[in-house]
Amino acid sequence: MLGRMASVESSQPWVPRASPPELRADEIHVWHFPLILPSGREADWRAVLSAMERERSDKFAFPHLRERYVAAHASMRRLLGGYLRVDPASLAFDIAERGKPSLPGRPLHFNLSHTSDHGLLAVTRVGEVGVDIESVDRKLDRAGIAERFFSRAEADELASLPAELQPEGFCNLWTRKEAWLKATGVGISEGLDKVEFNCRPGEPARLLRIDGDPGKAANWRVESFHAPGGCLGAVAIQATAVRVSHFAFVTA
Repeated sequence: MLGRMASVESSQPWVPRASPPELRADEIHVWHFPLILPSGREADWRAVLSAMERERSDKFAFPHLRERYVAAHASMRRLLGGYLRVDPASLAFDIAERGKPSLPGRPLHFNLSHTSDHGLLAVTRVGEVGVDIESVDRKLDRAGIAERFFSRAEADELASLPAELQPEGFCNLWTRKEAWLKATGVGISEGLDKVEFNCRPGEPARLLRIDGDPGKAANWRVESFHAPGGCLGAVAIQATAVRVSHFAFVTA
């Protein structure tokens, strides 16, 4: 178990809200929500899902996994419906080849991520966006994953960290890479080593190289942040003049 995590560049509070505020043209809103349904409200939350989503939720063998799926997708629908001022159940998603949903003809870009009981949704009008959340204390073979999937420079920097900082350093790399990959639509199997980041806890996220070229990294904004539940998150977008705000979705 880690002690107090080092600071990252975003220490904004998570502002509690039951509905979305105005989304300006240069903003990204990042929402956190628990993947635990309000007591006795499962039927209400399932009601906003599509028939396909309800069918998929019913295929989970374990109730807690079904609850997480319903909470994640119903929260996404409720928030997006709030921005668009439409019934959340009326939203019709297009699903890209790699599984990323979109709302054709709607002026919003968004991305969903979750880990155990915590979900994140990034929403913006700027362009394609990616977000990721991971638990710092998740049990993983970090050294093995770094050797297999990270660049040589990233693996070396991670290995150089004191042992107590390596879980957070690993999580910095993983969430930044995942957020970038989700923004670009590149699959994990094809792209984890295409993009290089720094990882030292306490330093702002820096996208160093894409395909070995520092120039390609110059017009990206990647921001890391602490999330509730001992988690770290990251958001990525191919733009520089953007503002990121954090909100906690009040679902009770």
